[in-house]
Amino acid sequence: MGKRKTNGLRISYDKAADVLYLAFAAPQEGLDEEISDGVFVRLDARTRRAIGVTIVDFEKRFSRPVAESVPIDLARFLVPA
Repeated sequence: MGKRKTNGLRISYDKAADVLYLAFAAPQEGLDEEISDGVFVRLDARTRRAIGVTIVDFEKRFSRPVAESVPIDLARFLVPA
């Protein structure tokens, strides 16, 4: 599994499972919510803000246009209501 850290964003890809993990904060427990088929957002249990995203079948998805591959709107989790 490859890992890369950039400005607090942690990126990890499991090629064997074809799963991409993005973390916006230090690893921590959270609540996972499936927001699209195979796309999960991890939420801080207390604040409900996004702390990560998991994309299943990542490589397979990106053989299609990005708008079709990961149709998600993280703004609802990143911007307070």
